[in-house]
Amino acid sequence: MRGLPCFAALLLLLSVGAAAAERAAYEVTLDVTWTAASHPVDYPADAHFSWLIGVTHGEGYRLFRAGEIATPGLEALAEQGELTPFDAEIEAAMKAGHAGVLLTSRPIESMPGTTVFEVEIDQAHPLVSFATMIAPSPDWFTGAADVRLIESGEWVAELTLPLLAWDAGTDSGATYQAADADTLPRQPVAPLTSLQFTANGTSIPLGTATFRRQ
Repeated sequence: MRGLPCFAALLLLLSVGAAAAERAAYEVTLDVTWTAASHPVDYPADAHFSWLIGVTHGEGYRLFRAGEIATPGLEALAEQGELTPFDAEIEAAMKAGHAGVLLTSRPIESMPGTTVFEVEIDQAHPLVSFATMIAPSPDWFTGAADVRLIESGEWVAELTLPLLAWDAGTDSGATYQAADADTLPRQPVAPLTSLQFTANGTSIPLGTATFRRQ
């Protein structure tokens, strides 16, 4: 009988360890409604989104953040729709323990459109961030940063967020088809407030991103 308290303590430790390693799977759906009807100013004939890149991560990592200078990876994605060197930046964060899983999803080649990808997340990396180029454009992108899928120790069942337009701060073009014009010095990443993406001073979402636990 004397061994029972120790056995109970061991079970408690094991259960705590199991909870700390718990994972959850999510299906992420981007439902894009960016059209000439929703965004009539200067709407491009060949509107599309590039390949999407994202990551699961902890508090010590940011894919992008308002007020910070874009990394070379974000610059390449926002200006050219390229996944490199963004993927290398994410892989370095993974090796350092700040990020969990690299995510990608195919382009949306015509509007309106949809793309779906899956993500497996754990309690060590409970945040999800992703980005995709608004194309064509100088350096505009959409995505989501630091989406938390665990609240009060429980995985969120479903979460829907608006897809807003962002300016990477690396090109000074003011229209979708503007010629390349590097911004020097680089400006901080910021929400786009141009007429292409606002009405009466309010941002017009390009669609939604929905996270559903599987």
